[in-house]
Amino acid sequence: MPSLNMRPFFNHSISWLSSTVLGGLLILMLWAGIGAKYFDNRASDVSGAHRDNENFALLFEENILRSIGEMDKALLYLRRMIQNTKGPIDFHAVVSTTDVFSELIVQVAIIDERGIMRASNAGPQPAPATDLSDREHFLIHLQTAEDKLFISKPLVGRASGKWSVQLTRRFFKSDGAFGGVVVASFNPDHFTKFYGRIDLGLGAAFTLVGVDGIVRATGGNAETKHTLGQDLRGTELMARVGADLSGSYIEAKSAAGGSRLSAVRRVAGHPLAVSVSVPEQSISEQSQGNLHLMMLAGVALSSMIAAVTWQARKSELAVKRNSRQLRLTLAHMSQGIMMVTNDMSIPIMNAKCFELLDLPQTFIHSPPRFDELIGFLDRRGEFSKTALPDNLGLLEFYGPKDAAGQFELYERVRPDGTVLEVRSARLDDGGFVRTFSDITRRRQAQMEANRLASEDVLTGLANRRVLSETLDDLTFTHRNSVNTSLSKFAILCLDLDRFKAVNDTHGHAVGDRLLQAVAQRMKQILRASDLVARLGGDEFAVLLASAEQQPTAEVVASRIVEALSRPYEIDGHQILIGASIGIAVGPTDGRSTNELLIAADLALYAAKAGGRGTYRFFNRQMNEEIKGRRQIETDLREAITNGELELHYQPIIALRQNTISGFEALARWIHPVHGPIPPDKFIPVAEDSGLILPLGEWALKEACRQAVQWPDDVSVAVNLSPLQFASPGLAIMVERILGETGLAPRRLELEITEGLLMRNTEATIATLHRLKEIGLRIAMDDFGTGYSSLSYLQSFPFDRIKVDRSFVSQLGLNSTSSTVVRAVVDIAASRGMQTTAEGVETEEQRAALEALGCDEAQGYLLGRPEPIHKVATLIATWGQRSRKAA
Repeated sequence: MPSLNMRPFFNHSISWLSSTVLGGLLILMLWAGIGAKYFDNRASDVSGAHRDNENFALLFEENILRSIGEMDKALLYLRRMIQNTKGPIDFHAVVSTTDVFSELIVQVAIIDERGIMRASNAGPQPAPATDLSDREHFLIHLQTAEDKLFISKPLVGRASGKWSVQLTRRFFKSDGAFGGVVVASFNPDHFTKFYGRIDLGLGAAFTLVGVDGIVRATGGNAETKHTLGQDLRGTELMARVGADLSGSYIEAKSAAGGSRLSAVRRVAGHPLAVSVSVPEQSISEQSQGNLHLMMLAGVALSSMIAAVTWQARKSELAVKRNSRQLRLTLAHMSQGIMMVTNDMSIPIMNAKCFELLDLPQTFIHSPPRFDELIGFLDRRGEFSKTALPDNLGLLEFYGPKDAAGQFELYERVRPDGTVLEVRSARLDDGGFVRTFSDITRRRQAQMEANRLASEDVLTGLANRRVLSETLDDLTFTHRNSVNTSLSKFAILCLDLDRFKAVNDTHGHAVGDRLLQAVAQRMKQILRASDLVARLGGDEFAVLLASAEQQPTAEVVASRIVEALSRPYEIDGHQILIGASIGIAVGPTDGRSTNELLIAADLALYAAKAGGRGTYRFFNRQMNEEIKGRRQIETDLREAITNGELELHYQPIIALRQNTISGFEALARWIHPVHGPIPPDKFIPVAEDSGLILPLGEWALKEACRQAVQWPDDVSVAVNLSPLQFASPGLAIMVERILGETGLAPRRLELEITEGLLMRNTEATIATLHRLKEIGLRIAMDDFGTGYSSLSYLQSFPFDRIKVDRSFVSQLGLNSTSSTVVRAVVDIAASRGMQTTAEGVETEEQRAALEALGCDEAQGYLLGRPEPIHKVATLIATWGQRSRKAA
């Protein structure tokens, strides 16, 4: 351990001062240094605590904003489903939709205009009608016409029986009258668990409180922390919340304990505030501990100095002994200490100082002058990470005072990354005492808090706040700059295609890991100057700060689409998704952040409408295109409600018997203004808007109702969309419709595509087995169009394979098609399955199929889709053909 060399100091002092004066001066200097060090330490601790509390309050506000935003999005979705439904509403089906499920929401419910709970996904099902007319979250919407999100006080749910906070919005009936309230309940423990991830120290408390003074959520380890539902009206905290005073302050003493340092912050856009507090006593614990140590050292040093002074004239030996004791005491202090005299000599430098500055051992017995020490450190590169002010030398900058003549306090980063806090105190003779403290951990903790406030917790990408602030800076620069040659920039908004199906089938844990993998791929293909952010859910954005040429954004978008479309291996599951991207170029497409984000969203909507897995640049016509698509959605919703759609039936012919074995049901829409709307135009709209579920249920019920009137040996086939198949209540719905219509299950055939099997083979196969248990038939449609795998035929015993029209159209034109069709027929026959060929348009194709052993066929040659009133004639006509052939 380095020792102290104090001889130069004593020899210099004794030469002109008596030992008594010298001892008194040294003791005075020692206690002045201890006092200055303590007050500086305490001021630093208090300043750091204020800053840390405010940073954590900002972090918690961000988390609360994101959480409330997700839950409000679910409420708006529920309300839209209710208000867009014409006629009787199946409230149970609404609250059972998986689109609103998340780890935040523990219950969704619907309350009608009389305050009666009509449906809930918690408790016994169906949920019993419960009178909630006395609940605040119902009364607030009943008594005011304002359409707003309401956040209730904590209460125990009558359906769930658990503590929860209610988020509610009102909805309206078709005539505009008040229809009731949609409710999303979240467990306050969600925020408690999030707060628990951050350790602010012993006695810390975190509180989420409404402007009404009622506590919504709490956390921390303080024994006196607020309790859930506690009324804080009349407290200093609520006075600050009411006055919208964000920041930190000292709470006065209370009966429960001492004063506390608190930071309060209003949650933007909501009647909530977050508070973070720690005991004031804990703030200065470190400085108090250091003070006690320094005081003990001071007492020891004072005693030693007094003894040395007393014995100085008697014995040089006593002086040396006491000097060794002094060096030992200083050597065990937690701060590095250095004393510099007015002639730049360094009589005192303790072991901690040697350690922190990494000084060579030769300096122990031969300490350099202060100016020599500064020169040595400079040559070694110690100041390489510090920028000096202009026209200021090293010795001037690292002297004891700043430009204002005050005691100097600064931080210095050493080449190895250690952060040193350097403090100085003047001595009356022109010298100074300097201390060095290692504050690396404190700075790292502050940087971590700043990172959490600006980073998406799941993916490590920037969050929405950082993206908005960066866009604000760019748009501000372009609006206010006279430089017309500024580079353009681009904002890319993207959604993951089929991500919801991943969450529904594999669970949110796999979904989260998939989002992390997506983030990693995007970071790998983007430049260091590009900003990639996660906006929430499966929504991402990329900001290209320099995109002067349109191909720049186009190339980036193309790379993203290609990279994100490659298969993912997550927890043993092979997952395929895609990405749709909308691009807006600034400042051409918008001169503000909001305008650019809206433009990019419109372009994203156009990309989705164009088939997904692609990108689109914003143009002014998109507004009209979106309006047209939304008009189709509105009209289709009314058409479903008003029964304006109808089913047409295309006959399926048994080739050997030359008779009708069944019909395929196809939806048709005759618009009262625009005439026939093709299925390829309104079916994608139905899938994107969620209307495919009521449309699919109507088609299935209508097909069964009409087919029950046909001969007993004639079946009906109905197509299922992937969204219908993902519904957890599919098998129950099919069983209910068969019971209501009286159609025998063996006469119903459901058609699914091979693409559906790619999404989640395990869950899909389980659903198919459940449908087979009901007794109906399952057909694989479009077999061989690119997703085919014989493993599907081994995993599930399909009743029928439908050969795609692309192979049928080439029969007689090339030998490959005949080979493919024969292979499909042979495979099906070997597994006890039938085959049906689609798209038969010529007699040559029909003959070829019959020769290849195909069981059934359908196409324009055999019959076009016809309305229900022509089905009986078709059945009779084909029956006559069969008898003539016989």
